[in-house]
Amino acid sequence: MKRLRLTEPSERVSAVLLGVIVVAATTVALTWVFYIPILEAPDETVHFEYSAALYGAGGLIGPRDGNRFTVPAGRPFPNPTYFEDQSAVAVIAEKPAQKAPAAYGSSAYYAAVDKGAPAPTTATQFVDPPLVRYYPFGYYLLDAALMGVTALVTSSPVALFFAARAVSAALLAISLVLTYMLLRRLRCGRALALTLTGVIGLFPMSSMMSSSVQSDSLSFTLATLALLAALELRSRPHDLRWITVLGVALGLLLVTKVHFFAVVTTAILAMLLTQRLDARDARRWPLETALVVLPSAVMESIQVWTQWGAPALISAGQLGELPNYRTALTGGPGAVASYIAHITSFTFLDHTFGREFGSFWGVFGWVDTPLVLGSPVVTVVVWLLISGLSIGLLACTLVRVVQINLRLLRVARRGRVRRALRIAFSNPVVMSYFLLGAFLFTVEGYPGIQGRYYFPLLPAVFWVALKYAPRALPGKFGPALFRMQVAGLIVYTVAGAVFAFPTLAARYYANGRDLVPVARESLASDPQTGRYEITQVRLPEATLGVGRLAPDRFGVVGWAIDQAAASPAKTVFIDIDGQPFQEAVFGDDSPDAVSALGSARYAGCGFDAILDTTRLTRGPHQLTVRVVSADGLRLYAPGPTTEFVVGESVGPGAT
Repeated sequence: MKRLRLTEPSERVSAVLLGVIVVAATTVALTWVFYIPILEAPDETVHFEYSAALYGAGGLIGPRDGNRFTVPAGRPFPNPTYFEDQSAVAVIAEKPAQKAPAAYGSSAYYAAVDKGAPAPTTATQFVDPPLVRYYPFGYYLLDAALMGVTALVTSSPVALFFAARAVSAALLAISLVLTYMLLRRLRCGRALALTLTGVIGLFPMSSMMSSSVQSDSLSFTLATLALLAALELRSRPHDLRWITVLGVALGLLLVTKVHFFAVVTTAILAMLLTQRLDARDARRWPLETALVVLPSAVMESIQVWTQWGAPALISAGQLGELPNYRTALTGGPGAVASYIAHITSFTFLDHTFGREFGSFWGVFGWVDTPLVLGSPVVTVVVWLLISGLSIGLLACTLVRVVQINLRLLRVARRGRVRRALRIAFSNPVVMSYFLLGAFLFTVEGYPGIQGRYYFPLLPAVFWVALKYAPRALPGKFGPALFRMQVAGLIVYTVAGAVFAFPTLAARYYANGRDLVPVARESLASDPQTGRYEITQVRLPEATLGVGRLAPDRFGVVGWAIDQAAASPAKTVFIDIDGQPFQEAVFGDDSPDAVSALGSARYAGCGFDAILDTTRLTRGPHQLTVRVVSADGLRLYAPGPTTEFVVGESVGPGAT
């Protein structure tokens, strides 16, 4: 019986399908741009500060410009500190019980943020962003340029922020076209190349990265372009057009992310040099070398100029802390062996079960929002299957590496050393993936590496899993593993794109994020004490670099029910020192209430509020909760009080 084979689409049909994939993936990313609360994407605050500083200055700045830089009068400025305050970043990040401010995402909310935006100043927050000392300028200058174009048509600071985010979505569209071309040069059929392009475009991590202010989006575009140019040169080694494209792509990558430049450049140069050595080809090497090297030299000169006079990027002390090689080396062979075993085992566990695994497959925000595929049970089962498959693929990849190296040794022993080297480095896409893995292992080899570090090399990641690793298996097992992975990736990507939105809604908005329309003055007083529980009172101290709010705001979280009606309350009001103060947002998910009361009917009776205490005197105050009856007619008497202190600074997440 003949095996059924899918007919390859024609070039015209493939072009149409590629367009559909690009539009679909970009639309999803743009939806995320507005759906994720402002500055809630990973590290987005510090990245946006850099972009905003370059936009405000109208061009490049360096650390030495901090004391002289000013925002020109009349230029609308998206104040990062102000945005942090308005979107409550320090309150929400890594605190899943805390949600976005009430009415977030509405036109009224954005209008209020625009209206309250402060005039530009010369505060250090704007003029001296921390990343200007550590990251090259490439992505941030592009981001600032688009913000400048947006400022020509609107003076809305909120619009400028979303324009900065939208840059990443636009880069995704370009990257996907380049990804398809790259996969075709890797001898993938049109159907497989389209499938993998769609998987990469709609992959949950891609949507997250392509909807935030994040320089890895440009790294993805440039790394893919450089690898595509390298594969073109593999078949046409003296094509000056592709040599020029390669040089420009590497030059721009150098001023975007240095370690990706090092990884990709090493892989590509190894391929080009071994190819020339094997062919004994030295034609036009001065001209072609200049075309490859000159853009990087120019770009790096600009980067050095911006950093002139600034402290060293990383001090010697910091290098000694990143894993501690020095301590291991001074301890002798036993300490070195123990260190290697420790790092290897921890890196393996992180890659297959830990933070790296989770944030690669779908943990959003500040790594605090795990993707839920329908239900927690289904999600756990799926992730266990993926984890088991990842271990198997890792084993297959290592076996395949050994197999290839043994064959290359046999070729070298026959006196064909140059041919062996050419074959070994003939695929810069695979080499880039291995070099990145080695880099992360040796430089950041500890649990906690985030899977998003692999985003710029996603085509290489999936190609190795699908086309490289299965070849280690004998007979029909390799093709079977390939087909299983393709089917699994399609199902997971589609499911991830669909279920990401309810996952984000539950994390940031939950249920009933708008204030319940109840007029307190119209409620009848009820002498019964309302049934509620305050589960957390958190002062918004900064964590993980998400910014700092003044100690005159704090969040209160809890749940409330109408005990007489045996149902969730209508809403709750917060009283301070016995006086009305603020209505809370009601309708949050409340697993604590379900657990305490033993009934699923109380799954949506949670409340939270971010209280502005600037109207209060410094010192201790008493907080009470007033529960509104389920029918919205009565206001129950206050229950136990909770004391808090205005102006007192406490640790993150204090209760």
